[in-house]
Amino acid sequence: MIAIAAALVNWNELWKIIVTALVGGTGVVIVVGLLLVGISRGKTATKPTTRYGLYALSGLCGILVVAVAAIGIYAMTQKPSSTKPKPKAAAATLAPASATERGFGTT
Repeated sequence: MIAIAAALVNWNELWKIIVTALVGGTGVVIVVGLLLVGISRGKTATKPTTRYGLYALSGLCGILVVAVAAIGIYAMTQKPSSTKPKPKAAAATLAPASATERGFGTT
């Protein structure tokens, strides 16, 4: 079973996709968490400089989340063009024979 999967799956590329998804998913969750913490702490901050700093952090995090979403949508819409598979030699033998090849031609 593994021999069949090895022929069908490019394991190096699959690991790259898994690592990218984990890092991207975890990163977005952390950035959204920072956004929420910045907003909640900014509301209760007593010093204006602290409040503006936390709101700036929240704004930056919001921009990052929107940018990651835009990059994800762009990546999904840019599907690589698939190439047509080359016909194999065995496929040529499956074609029906012409009338002359079957012996029905004119002689």
